[in-house]
Amino acid sequence: MNIPSLSHRARKTPPSPIRRLAGLAQQAASRGVKVHRLNIGQPDVSSPPEFLAGVASYHEKVVAYEASQGSQHLLDSWCQTLNRDYDIGITPEQMLITMGASEALIFSFMVCCDPGDEILIFDPTYANYIGFSAISGVRLVPLPCTLEEKFALPAREQIEAYISPYTRAVLLCNPNNPTGTVATDDELRMLIDLVRERDLFLIVDETYREFVYDGLAPRCIYELAPKDPRMIVVDSLSKRFSLCGARIGCMMTWHQEVRQAAFHIAQARLAAPSIDQVAAASMLDAIGPSYLQGAIEEYRGRRDAAVGALSALPGVETYTPQGGFYLLAKLPVEDAEDFASFMLTDFSHHGATTFVAPAAGFYMRPGAGKSTIRIAFVLNRDDTEKAIAVLGEGIKAYQHRKGLSAGRGAA
Repeated sequence: MNIPSLSHRARKTPPSPIRRLAGLAQQAASRGVKVHRLNIGQPDVSSPPEFLAGVASYHEKVVAYEASQGSQHLLDSWCQTLNRDYDIGITPEQMLITMGASEALIFSFMVCCDPGDEILIFDPTYANYIGFSAISGVRLVPLPCTLEEKFALPAREQIEAYISPYTRAVLLCNPNNPTGTVATDDELRMLIDLVRERDLFLIVDETYREFVYDGLAPRCIYELAPKDPRMIVVDSLSKRFSLCGARIGCMMTWHQEVRQAAFHIAQARLAAPSIDQVAAASMLDAIGPSYLQGAIEEYRGRRDAAVGALSALPGVETYTPQGGFYLLAKLPVEDAEDFASFMLTDFSHHGATTFVAPAAGFYMRPGAGKSTIRIAFVLNRDDTEKAIAVLGEGIKAYQHRKGLSAGRGAA
């Protein structure tokens, strides 16, 4: 019997490198192994009580659809928060509430590009951008950034060399996932000048905007390019307030045609979650600065613990990220995915193992990142150090196994 084949889009959409080994981690846990999860950006910092109070305050008898553009209360509260912190003059007319930053990015791809058009990205990149490109039919063009240069942006002339007649936008994640790199003001101004001169959009994913360290100040692109219609900002409450499951994000643009086109797509999907929007608006109205200040300091300490522990492992290469809560580390192994699987299927140390994300899935260039992992420093400092100590023991065990295998093969 003939069975219809899948679409080209479905075949091109890759599995998430962040979640691909999750089944192995579940199996390890079912065997009684404690799994230190450094693979995914799921914070263990408590969500704000102001959000949970907002959920508890919902007393409607029917959970109805919210407006497609988002709750007016949330739009007003989010704009007020942004203008208080960055003085960018944003109003609800420039904003659209989305189901997390992910939906805002998909909307941005779909309204800025036709299938086959191109968006320049900096490689390594957030792995789900690759999935979004497959869904939308957009081609991502990777510009290489290197660990040796701490993943700094390429020079302008290097970026311009990748621009083609099909290029429609440049996409920047700032601070970056997976590298933790924070773009300097000079780099941001360079990108702003570039897209203005080449008539492109600049899509800036600011999901981790507030998580910057070592005296750096958080930066919104609209501070440097006020009300510029070429700029599209993607934002989210997920990481900032430890609300990953609430799925509340937004898209901001002064380009009214872009906003209107995205709104039409939003109407087709109806609305973002109603109760979460009520709770988010209530939280933004009530929360003080201490929550975010405490979270930033906590992640800075976790970063330092992760970098210190990794730097003590023989053969591991890493760096100190300036923002976000991720870093990349090059391991003394040939295949990080095989190693990550080994850690979950064949290894434990004192009843524990460590779950890391193979970094090859964050690179678009074939063969890049094969020996590299991404670590999310989302566990408390003690657990982070324990997890990386277990990782070190796993590297030794893996190297020993591979050395024995190589010897047998040679014989």
